[in-house]
Amino acid sequence: MAKARVRAAFSRGAAAYDGSTAVQALVRARVEALAAKAAPRARTLLDVGAGTGRLLADLLAARPGLRCVAVDLAPGMCAATRRAAPASLVAAADAEELPFADAGFDLVVSSSTFQWLPRLEPALLECARVLRPGGRLVVALFAERTLRELREAWSAAAGAAAPDRLHRFFTRGEVATAFDRAGFHSVQLEEAVHVERHADPADLLRALKRIGAQGATPRPGGLGGRRVLLDALGRYRSAHPGPNGVPATWHVVYAVASR
Repeated sequence: MAKARVRAAFSRGAAAYDGSTAVQALVRARVEALAAKAAPRARTLLDVGAGTGRLLADLLAARPGLRCVAVDLAPGMCAATRRAAPASLVAAADAEELPFADAGFDLVVSSSTFQWLPRLEPALLECARVLRPGGRLVVALFAERTLRELREAWSAAAGAAAPDRLHRFFTRGEVATAFDRAGFHSVQLEEAVHVERHADPADLLRALKRIGAQGATPRPGGLGGRRVLLDALGRYRSAHPGPNGVPATWHVVYAVASR
């Protein structure tokens, strides 16, 4: 996804984000627990892709003496973080070009952000650079089985055009390889799967657009673009009949690593 597109989409989605992201809230809570266990004596923290600042606010509430810094690509999210955690320093910045000196933080966290990157290694190398020796990194990102129902329906409808118009989520193996290449050690990975229910496939697309994650949805284009999208939504609905709407899978990989 083009960074300008991500920046604009998530800035627009900042106001609705917290009220529309039940799974992301579960992920955030797990990141908080992992960070507490991984670095209980951390004094300085950086949140990369801080979103609305909820994770930062929760970490500060648990550890009032923590000195916190946050970055997010989207100015709208930065504004939300400043409201949620007014004692923190917040900057609009790119995860691949962090505006900080080397070895400045004891702990770096990132929740539900790195899945939007084209590659993991540049951002992980930056995290390694700004961590002090012995510092810890805690990351959660959505992985390969995320939105599999939507992706399967789109692939069946679009055929050969499907890969070019779907966001590709990283595999667990790719996450492990990226951490290794970035020079981290003692890497611990865990996975979780959460399934949301939506009234119908169109409701899912609206929910993703509302929070700024429309980059995860199919992008119609060329001949028959809208027709193919409607065909995909019909296939999605037909594959999951029943009175409880349609499922939407979210596959999470958590990583805890040492600098």
